[in-house]
Amino acid sequence: MKKMIFFGATALTILLSGCGTTAKFVYPAKMEKLARAASAPLTGRTVAVPPFDDYRNAENSFGTLFLYLIPLMPFGWVEYDRHDAARMFVSIDEFEFTPSEDLAKAAALSLRRSNLFKDAYFTFGGEKERADLILTGEIQSTKYLGNMWTYGLSLYGPLLWFLGAPAGNSENTLTIRLTLRKKDKIVWEYTFNRSRKIWQWLYYRMGYDVFAYSELMQEAMNEAIADLAARLHENPHLF
Repeated sequence: MKKMIFFGATALTILLSGCGTTAKFVYPAKMEKLARAASAPLTGRTVAVPPFDDYRNAENSFGTLFLYLIPLMPFGWVEYDRHDAARMFVSIDEFEFTPSEDLAKAAALSLRRSNLFKDAYFTFGGEKERADLILTGEIQSTKYLGNMWTYGLSLYGPLLWFLGAPAGNSENTLTIRLTLRKKDKIVWEYTFNRSRKIWQWLYYRMGYDVFAYSELMQEAMNEAIADLAARLHENPHLF
């Protein structure tokens, strides 16, 4: 019995501490999968991308994680609107992420890689005037949901992790709205809203709690570029 308690407590300690792991937003998730519309720039236009506007809610809830200690309670959970201001996930300690800058830089990189335009670059605002077009963004959600499973066994629940039962699951959501302006005129808009959920085991996908945000942003930009390319072919003079 003492050994069972020891192993269970050890597993919980490992998961709750996140092994001291700090995750970081890295873009792109896979460079070879960035969308390319052409082998050479389709237009001579340049695009400036300033920091995105942050419209996320500001509620972070983590006390519910400790509900796993209650007998017969199958799991504890966390729910973050602003995970970049949170500590304590399913298997990591914190997430280094500055959404307004990181997502804007990601958008600029994808646009530059796409060859839709002559150039695309991130700017804090000082270089906006020399660009032909301005891409702005609204961050509406980067919600994170994480569950830690103890199967109603309280401190004994982690014993099942050693036997291969899932230790938890994480869900990442990204909702953004992109707007392309030519001077003060809106010439294109695009909204992306998608979630991705993964299951995590003691031996697999530990540390992957927030990895999907990079994948989701890449999907958002790939789809946005495809839509932009179609609009450009329909009306070459639009931009």
